[in-house]
Amino acid sequence: MFGTVYGLRWMTVTVSLFISTGHPSPTPMPDQYARGLDWLSRYGYLPPPDPRTSKLQTKDGVEQAIREMQRFGGLEETGRLDKDTLNLMQTPRCSLPDIVGSEDMLKRKRRRKRYALSGLRWDRTDLTWSVHSYPNPSRSTSVFRPDTVEAILTLAFKAWSDVAPLSFRQLSGSDREDMGPGGDIRVSFTRSLHDDGYPFDGRGGTLAHAFFPGRDDVAGDTHFDDDEYWSYGGDSSSTDLFTVAVHEFGHALGLSHSSSDPSIMRPYYQGAVKDISSYNLPLDDRMAIQELYGRVSVFLK
Repeated sequence: MFGTVYGLRWMTVTVSLFISTGHPSPTPMPDQYARGLDWLSRYGYLPPPDPRTSKLQTKDGVEQAIREMQRFGGLEETGRLDKDTLNLMQTPRCSLPDIVGSEDMLKRKRRRKRYALSGLRWDRTDLTWSVHSYPNPSRSTSVFRPDTVEAILTLAFKAWSDVAPLSFRQLSGSDREDMGPGGDIRVSFTRSLHDDGYPFDGRGGTLAHAFFPGRDDVAGDTHFDDDEYWSYGGDSSSTDLFTVAVHEFGHALGLSHSSSDPSIMRPYYQGAVKDISSYNLPLDDRMAIQELYGRVSVFLK
């Protein structure tokens, strides 16, 4: 799940950041440390180094970034790339960063609420969506028929419209001609490089991503990694499409990642929802979407 590793390594701080508290453990290889730094940069905890301006990472800066990642992930804050931290870094997850910017770090420390808003929202509540490609039948276990995919995505949208005054209408082929190329939220299953700056990395690693609302052409676009084995209803050997879709549609509506537990907007894959027809969002997510769009008049839990 790790991308390009920067050529300039950090040998002066490698050993101290790998030492774990508690019982002794094998020292990870230097390439694991390099991947750890790349992971921290990719998900917003650590700004990438810039050798051209002599802006390199310091030991204190890396330790602080690791602590922030551990705090966000619910781990003990050791400031070291210990076993639990490395394991969490290897957990399948959403492609979008956890920390949008350095100012966001300070806001997260000060606020009481755990959910995060991107600062963007749709200027209307009647939204449209469409599917532009479907999972490859050779890789998906129980999700490959278009009607099955669309039914799951419809229920994923419903999780949000149950608690906020939102409506989602799927566009047909004729609708797309009248309302532009796919409406507000365009769903696709794609692989590797797909021209949006967030390449997928094969099975595991990053699972999907979605773009926040806005005026850009990609606003609302939601992409799922077609190298995953998509399923629904509790198949532990594959990835649950409903769980991931609810999370990504949260981004498409304007929510950032949350450090709360439980929350569907946690960045890490949380497993399958067995009864998707009766799923209710956790309180943290209900509060977040209602802060953006308001409340529905009646919500039956």
